[in-house]
Amino acid sequence: MKRSYTAPALSIFVLLATIIACALPGQAAQPDTPNTIETAIAGTSEAAARQTAAAALSTAMPEGITGATVEQLQDGTTKYADYDAGFEVTFPVGWLVVRPNSEEFNAALVGEAAVNSMLHEQMAVDLKGNTEDYRLYTYILRPDLKEHVMFGFSKTKWDPADSKMLDNANMGNLVRELEAQSSIPGFHVDTAQIHDDTSTRVIEVGGRWTLNDGTSDPVPFYSLFYFFKPRQDSTARITITFVQDYQDEFAADLKSIRDSIKIIKP
Repeated sequence: MKRSYTAPALSIFVLLATIIACALPGQAAQPDTPNTIETAIAGTSEAAARQTAAAALSTAMPEGITGATVEQLQDGTTKYADYDAGFEVTFPVGWLVVRPNSEEFNAALVGEAAVNSMLHEQMAVDLKGNTEDYRLYTYILRPDLKEHVMFGFSKTKWDPADSKMLDNANMGNLVRELEAQSSIPGFHVDTAQIHDDTSTRVIEVGGRWTLNDGTSDPVPFYSLFYFFKPRQDSTARITITFVQDYQDEFAADLKSIRDSIKIIKP
């Protein structure tokens, strides 16, 4: 039986958004160290060769199109295509997908968020945040599990000036760096692997941790990080965080997101 975190989650998720932002590279001022998450992803000729080969499976960019689009597909999934960054990704049914400062964000704020207080709180935080840091916000609603609840969220970021390659040899450095982040309480990596079976190489790192706002019992969370390179000189990252108790229910969703990542060729 699932525990109910609906009551404490209102304040927990607001605090969570701040913690995740501070813990990830490029979201807050951090001392320069040789082993930050971004520098831990060093390049090798082998990684470059694998990514070049994978480019043959990518999608061609329509001529003259720039910016980014959000498209609701016939099967209920939502495809995000970023023509500036050069990638696309599809999110499952039950995931609310919106671009920062967009018409669909404003529509969701007065629509779905009007009857979902957890979603409204999180969107309000995102609205006040530095939207220039992110390309996309996604909120895990899954009304088939429970209505008017937010189980977690996802944020997508693109660094257009990152020429470092995704390197299997430095996977351990990446894991150690994430676990050393004092701002993610007790974060412990339980999965770390490189996927070369999709259109582009993806580094996947996931782990469990807990958060307590001081007014309720600790809430267990799971955070998953997908790193991939739309171009050799850029890196994109999808960060997904949700209530850990629903990890099994979200397993198929998470795999579908990873498998849907495609490079849009210029």
